[in-house]
Amino acid sequence: MTVCSTLARGARMRLTRLDECGVPVVGAASVVTTSGFVSVGVTPVYRDADEIEVTNANAELCITDRTCPQFKWDELEIVFCNIDPDAWNIVTGDALVLNDAVAPEAVGFRQSGNDLCTSSFALEIWSKVTGAPCTDPTEAPYGYFLFPFVVQGTVGEWTFENEGLTLTLSAVTKAGSGWGIGPDTYLVRRDAVSGTPEQILTPIGPDDHMHFEQVTVAPPAAACGATALPADTP
Repeated sequence: MTVCSTLARGARMRLTRLDECGVPVVGAASVVTTSGFVSVGVTPVYRDADEIEVTNANAELCITDRTCPQFKWDELEIVFCNIDPDAWNIVTGDALVLNDAVAPEAVGFRQSGNDLCTSSFALEIWSKVTGAPCTDPTEAPYGYFLFPFVVQGTVGEWTFENEGLTLTLSAVTKAGSGWGIGPDTYLVRRDAVSGTPEQILTPIGPDDHMHFEQVTVAPPAAACGATALPADTP
C-alpha cells in the first residue's frame, strides 16, 4: 500500500545547529522554529553525463556510449520575511549583536568575512496536505521534509524600498550526515500501531541529502529566537 500526498504551503520551518560532522549541537541556542519565511527553493544539481561518439569513414555512428548523470547536492534558497538574528547566525555563522540587558538579548547580527564553511545546520519543513478528510484535528497530516546536513550558508541581495523587507539565505546540502534518527525530542511521526509520536524510523544514511514522508504529528510551535536542544536520554 502507498500513501500519496497533495501538498500546499509551508506551515513551519525548523533550523538545527550542527557540528562539523553533521551531528546536532546540544545547547541553549541550537534550534530556531519559525513560520516567518516566504519560500524555500530547492534545486537538485547533477554532474552531466559523459558521452562517447565515434563515426566511421562513412560518417555513420560506430561507437556510442553514455554514462549516467550523477547527483551532487541540492541548492537551497530560503527567503525570510521575519528577521530572526538567531536564524541568520545558524545559517551563516555571522556573529550576533547583543544588547546591554541584564540577560543580553540578540537584537541583530554583524555580517563579516568569516569562513563560509564553518556553519552547518539541518533544515526541516512541514507542508500542509490538501483534501485530507478531517477525522481527528489533532492528527491532521503534513508533508515532512528533512535536509539533514546543510552547509555554506551565503547571503543574497536585498532592497530597501516601499515594500516589506525580505532576506534571502542560500546553502547546499552535503553527504555524510550524523543526524541518525534525529534528537530524542524530535518526535515528527506516529507509530502506525500505537499512535505514539516518535522519531523517523530509519536513520539517515551517509549518502542521503533529503528525507520526505507524510506524518500526522503537528509541527512544533513557532517562536522568536533560538531555543535549547537538550542532550539525548542515555
